[in-house]
Amino acid sequence: MYKRKKNILLITPFLISTLCAQVDLDDDLEDILNMESELKADVGSRSGAKNFLDSRSPVDMITHAQIKNSGLTSLTDVLRYFVAGFNAPETSVADGSDHVRAFTLRGMSPDQILVLINGKRLHTSSLLHVNATIGRGSSNVDLDTIAIEAIEKIEILRDGAAAQYGSDAISGVINIILKGIGHDNQVNIQTGIRKKGDGKKVFASTFVSIPLAYDGFVNLTLSAANQEQTQRAGKDPRITPPSVQTHAGIPDSKNVNLVLNAESLQESDITLYSNAIFNYRKSEASAFFRPYNHNVATKLIYPNGFLPLIQADILDYSFVVGVKGKHDTTSWNLSNTYGINQIDYNLQNSMNYGYAAESPTSFHLGQLNFIQNTTNLDLKHSFEQFEFAVGSEYRYENYAIQEGDVSSYTNGISQGFAGYQPKNVVDNSRVNYALYFDTVYSPLSKLSFEAACRYENYSDFGETTNVKLSLDYKMIDTLLLRTSGSTGFRAPALAQSNYSHTSTFGGLLEGTFRPEDDISKALGAEELTPEKSKHFTIGTVFQPTNTTALMIDYFYTLVEDKIMLSNEIGGTTATSQQQAILTSYGVDKARFFSNAVDTKTSGIDLKLTRQFDFENDSKLYSSIWYNYSKNTIIGFNNPSMNRSNSFEQIDRVENGQPQQAFRILNNYENNNMSVTLNLSQYGSYAQVINNESYNFDAKWTTDLDMSYALTKTIKLAIGGLNIFDTYPNKWSEPINNFYGSDGIKPYSRYSPFGYSGAYYYTRATIKF
Repeated sequence: MYKRKKNILLITPFLISTLCAQVDLDDDLEDILNMESELKADVGSRSGAKNFLDSRSPVDMITHAQIKNSGLTSLTDVLRYFVAGFNAPETSVADGSDHVRAFTLRGMSPDQILVLINGKRLHTSSLLHVNATIGRGSSNVDLDTIAIEAIEKIEILRDGAAAQYGSDAISGVINIILKGIGHDNQVNIQTGIRKKGDGKKVFASTFVSIPLAYDGFVNLTLSAANQEQTQRAGKDPRITPPSVQTHAGIPDSKNVNLVLNAESLQESDITLYSNAIFNYRKSEASAFFRPYNHNVATKLIYPNGFLPLIQADILDYSFVVGVKGKHDTTSWNLSNTYGINQIDYNLQNSMNYGYAAESPTSFHLGQLNFIQNTTNLDLKHSFEQFEFAVGSEYRYENYAIQEGDVSSYTNGISQGFAGYQPKNVVDNSRVNYALYFDTVYSPLSKLSFEAACRYENYSDFGETTNVKLSLDYKMIDTLLLRTSGSTGFRAPALAQSNYSHTSTFGGLLEGTFRPEDDISKALGAEELTPEKSKHFTIGTVFQPTNTTALMIDYFYTLVEDKIMLSNEIGGTTATSQQQAILTSYGVDKARFFSNAVDTKTSGIDLKLTRQFDFENDSKLYSSIWYNYSKNTIIGFNNPSMNRSNSFEQIDRVENGQPQQAFRILNNYENNNMSVTLNLSQYGSYAQVINNESYNFDAKWTTDLDMSYALTKTIKLAIGGLNIFDTYPNKWSEPINNFYGSDGIKPYSRYSPFGYSGAYYYTRATIKF
């Protein structure tokens, strides 16, 4: 799918005139500007962009054309559909995790992936996944805050890179490159519906590019989506006669995205640049239905029972401003990035049993906030066979929890989600600074070495130094060998150190406590320390022709002191000593974060890409990507977690995600027509309920998009995702009222492609 052609980076009047002299005079300017260029990636090395097939580390690319021909409107879904080994389940009845989707790469933790925008660190969500979901105990970037129409390409580095980019880059790096110069102004409208008649979605976006002098530009992207829920819940056996009450499926949501990307070339090769991302999302999902006989107080307000509705108002924005320049063989870049994520929780259609008939039916539950400000200075210099890069980074982070309505946590709790109490309120900050050095040495035209070193100092846990060594060697022009080894780290998220959420039942407390709380310390909690990693990869790229490429890479990652959230300690799960500690503190159940385990991840990526050129000038781009990833817990570091007391937690890490995945991607283009046919295989996985593991089979899904250009400015398309309406297996047997083949939730929330079935859509694109 990737054809190597001459690189066309700048379109100037001189270049346009030169091109016009070399092409047919009937070719218009638009066709000239749309000529393909060699796909280059910035991520993976500080030495500058290079063909991603020649990278010393495994790098993959997703282009805007691929995204456009997929029918996908969510960045999370784009990565899930295109990248084998990328997993992003769709949860329901999981509180905040219903509104901010967790994602993983190679089955590792969501907080072990670093996300960049134009090479600059993007802030994470303020949400901490604390329920029994994939990604439990982690915070991740909310990918759906970024409008996909603003994206030119996505670079995925499948390599440990903390020694280059800092914390979080243990399992890989996702670098999102925003559109620059040379893109058409356009409007896109897409509407679709699920096969079962629900899940209606209306999506609209517009992209406007304003050219500035000397190849400068101001690009604006605005998109909006209205997503109606899907309903795949089973009948509630607690109700007579049984009927569907709880919601299970995609939540209702309204989403608005705005993206700005701008560059302005000044004198002396100085460029001013800026980008900004703004997102507002209002999402609504449910808790479990409360039957009228659940509590006598229910009859006073809801004689037929009630379904609590959890609403999340999410505000997310970031702003980057910078200046860069070049003098001879030295280039420099100074930038500042500010980002904030805010989640405001509200609860509707609920009550607090303790207030009986006087209970409110709606509650403000509180607010989560995360702020990150990062300042970077980067320098690059070339000297004979050497390329040097040095730089520094200063980062400020703040995490805060604001309390909810008094009625949401006193005299009982609001049903569906208890409000945050004054004892949960926190407003903590930290700073860190980093220094890095990166050099590439190329003694031969076909051989190069790279060494990177990064020093970081955090105000809350101290300092760390990490290194990376890599090399690539072209044995022959068509065969590249590459390998790398590195150490890395991930700093404890401020949320992991400072989050708490507690509820009161009958005068006793239960919930999540901070590691520094007395009850946590008494149960064995200690101050969190960084996760430490070691990474090794070796692979090859074989390009027998300029239209064929085969990549094979083996990887191994060891993570020591991985941070995890313990099980609830209390009741039947507590030892006699633990129960005595809980009783002395007036606590019924407690859980906390600790550097609980050591893990290893190993596997292989195999990717074959091919372009077929036919006599009628039509082309077929095909690629096959296979990923195998195996995660294993190899050590335990805290008595709160071991194989006997944390079976569900351990099985989720080791078996909760597919270990194998296939992606077969095909795009056929002929004159004004384009047909995309993608096949995806999601491997088997397991989920534990009541301390028993249930297995779910591997499944295939098929996606189809067909578009036709009516004119040079109007294109129409029809398509579908999961067009054959594939569903995951239901639970193999009845388990309880809530889970099981005939339960309220008949499908596992771990399903890697959800459980909403086929989605069919139409799309129109108008250029102007």
